[in-house]
Amino acid sequence: MSGERIAVTIIGGYLGAGKTTLLNHLLATTDERVAILVNDFGELNIDASLIDAAEGNTVSLPNGCICCSLVDGLGAALSDIDQLEPRPQRLAIEASGGADPAGIAAFTHRRGYRLDLVVVMVDGFQFAANAADDYVGETVRGQVAAADLIVINKTDLIDDAATAEVDALLDQLAPDAPTVRAVNAVIDPAVLLDLTSRLKAPAMDHLHDHAIPFETWSYEGAEIDLGTVRAMAEALPAAVVRAKGIIATPDGFRVFQRVGPRWTLTEHDTLEPVPKVSSLVAIGLPGAITQRWLEDHLENSH
Repeated sequence: MSGERIAVTIIGGYLGAGKTTLLNHLLATTDERVAILVNDFGELNIDASLIDAAEGNTVSLPNGCICCSLVDGLGAALSDIDQLEPRPQRLAIEASGGADPAGIAAFTHRRGYRLDLVVVMVDGFQFAANAADDYVGETVRGQVAAADLIVINKTDLIDDAATAEVDALLDQLAPDAPTVRAVNAVIDPAVLLDLTSRLKAPAMDHLHDHAIPFETWSYEGAEIDLGTVRAMAEALPAAVVRAKGIIATPDGFRVFQRVGPRWTLTEHDTLEPVPKVSSLVAIGLPGAITQRWLEDHLENSH
C-alpha cells in the first residue's frame, strides 16, 4: 500500500438490520472522501443524476465518494481502492448479512489498511429471536461480539420490555461495546467517521438534527503530560463512543484517538512551528461525561 494507510469502518449485522440504510445516510452527510464497498449497487440510493462517472464496478459521486462493488471479491476491491487517485480518506465496508466482521477486519489489516471501527447494526425488533435461533443464532451472536460500537436500529418498533431484553442480551454478548439507539439507521456520521472537523470547529454541544441525541465535549489548553492523557483515556466511560485530540506534551505533539473501547496515542509530526496547544473533542451519549469532568482529567498535570 502506498502512502498513508486508509482508515476502515466496517458495518456489519444480520440481514435486515439497516446496514444499507446507514450507508445511504453516510453518503448524504459525509464531508470525508469515502470509498464504500457494497455487495449490490442496486440497494444504494444513488440518484443517477448525481453520478459523475461509472467504470466497471466503480461509481464516482461529486462529493468525492467512491462506491465499489464486491462482485470480484474483497481482495480485488481492496487492491482497486489502493490505486485510486485521489486516495480516499476512509473505506467503509458493508459486510454481508452472514459475514463475520472480525474476519473482514483481520483481512483488511493484512492488506495494509488501518482498522478504525467495527460497527454492528442490530434489528431491535428481531434481534432476540435471531440470537436464539438454532440456525443463525451463532452468526448473529458472533457479529455482535466483534463490535466496537453497536447500533440498535428500529427502536420505534419495540416497547420498553423488548428494549430491556435487547439491552440485557447485548450486555451479555458484548459487555465492552457501547450501544446507541436509532430509528431508520440515522446516527451522527461523526461517530462512524472522524472527529477532525470538530477539532477545528467544535461548536455544537448537542446534535438536535439526528435521531440519537449525541453530545459533544471539547477541550483546549496548554501542554499535558502523557501520564495524564493515559489516565484520562482509561477513565473514559464506554458511553463516550469516539474521541480525538492533538495533544501538546513536553516531548512533542501526540495524536489521541478513542474508538469504542480502544484508544491509541501516537507521535504527530509537525512540519512547522506551532503553538503548544492541546485540543480534544469527544462524542457520546448524553451525560456520559461533563465538560468539567474533561477539564479536571486533563488539567491535573498543570
